[in-house]
Amino acid sequence: ERSQANAQNLVARLRGHPKIEAVLDAGGAESSPGQQALFARQCTGSGSTFSLRLKGGEAEAFRMLNALQLFKLAVSLGGTESLVSHPSSTTHSDYSAEAKVRCGIGDNLVRLSVGIENADDLYADLVQALQAV
Repeated sequence: ERSQANAQNLVARLRGHPKIEAVLDAGGAESSPGQQALFARQCTGSGSTFSLRLKGGEAEAFRMLNALQLFKLAVSLGGTESLVSHPSSTTHSDYSAEAKVRCGIGDNLVRLSVGIENADDLYADLVQALQAV
């Protein structure tokens, strides 16, 4: 429950950030109606993972990832600590460029799994990392 609340706090606060193109939340308003319905059938609560599409590309994503202090870089997401990944270069690195486009996996995509740390601390970490973008 704490990680879900933290994630929703961050989603709301990061929307509209000048260095973020989009905040992608599986059950959120920007999801397609089909995705929202699927999420509602399969999940309880709001979920603790979401993704950011940064303005720019891979260089900007890596600058952000390298600047994070509380979020730990990981390939697998989940747990009580906040984790972050770059799907294009990790979990989906063997996909062709065309397959990545079809799946929405761009070089500017960063996926976050929010833990139970203090939400204000997590937000501050993301904001300071986004300054590096």
